[in-house]
Amino acid sequence: MKRREAEKIAQMVLSGIPPSKIAAAMDMSVNTIKSHIRRHPEISAAGKCLYCGVPVVQPEGRKRKKFCSDRCRISYWNHCRKEDHHDKSKAS
Repeated sequence: MKRREAEKIAQMVLSGIPPSKIAAAMDMSVNTIKSHIRRHPEISAAGKCLYCGVPVVQPEGRKRKKFCSDRCRISYWNHCRKEDHHDKSKAS
């Protein structure tokens, strides 16, 4: 893997893009992307909150956190639920 490719993967991971979408965008195997992320833990350790964008501290040995707090998690899902409900009412 070239340095440019590795930098692009790191940038996409930090933006919150899942490995499957990174693999599709870069025309690589999903397993290659996942292996690269595992070999470079500094990439995935600096994720951002999906709601407010604040860096999220990732506890070692635990599932990847997506939100910085319960407040952001609840707000995010309430917002998504409202959008989903709004989209369904338009379709009817």
